[in-house]
Amino acid sequence: MTRTMAMRLGTLALLGAMALAACGGSTSPTTAPAATEPSAASMTPESMTPESMAPADAARTAPGSTDAAPSDAVAASTEPAASPAANAAAAAALASKPWANAPLTDVDTGETFTIAELAGKPLFIESMAIWCSNCRAQQGRFTEAFAQLAPGTAEYVVLTVDPSETAEDLARYKAERGFTGRYAVAGKELAKALDAAFGPNAINPPSVPVIFVSPTGEVEFSTGPEAVEQIVEKAGV
Repeated sequence: MTRTMAMRLGTLALLGAMALAACGGSTSPTTAPAATEPSAASMTPESMTPESMAPADAARTAPGSTDAAPSDAVAASTEPAASPAANAAAAAALASKPWANAPLTDVDTGETFTIAELAGKPLFIESMAIWCSNCRAQQGRFTEAFAQLAPGTAEYVVLTVDPSETAEDLARYKAERGFTGRYAVAGKELAKALDAAFGPNAINPPSVPVIFVSPTGEVEFSTGPEAVEQIVEKAGV
């Protein structure tokens, strides 16, 4: 074999080996890149499915999570409550007063109550008679004033001291005029107790007598009309 032929055969062998290597591929093992979770910044609106968002939402609302928004119930618990001490002080101040502990019957509901039981919030008690025009005007002002207050802010008790007027008369009178408050018949014993505690004007309807009891039990007696603004101011004590 000549030198030229030997070189040709060597070249052919080398080319054949290179072809085999190209067809068979590398036999060295390769490591696949680790899978990664898409970041929030890289996610498009199309890729943000409920499934993809579930883990984050679950973590946010899991029990004990400090990121959870406060509920309405928690927020409402921060509202101030009525003071038990004030209620107790008012009840104690009225406990020995006959006019505050006489049983009364609401002409609308039939509910039995006493003035002392309403202690602990601003409380107005007005003596009146159905025939009294001054009383009607005063009750109109109280109705207007109480419409400006939140329900339950204060109490208004209206007592007829005319022995000829019945509960039915009083209920009809209140309904016809749309007045607010608890209306009741005072009766002879309560009328005597009011006279003994505050004087004859307490049972003289045209003088427009009003007893005011503060939330802590201080008692104030006055006569004469009260303006709407005065009533609202006292009720806001």
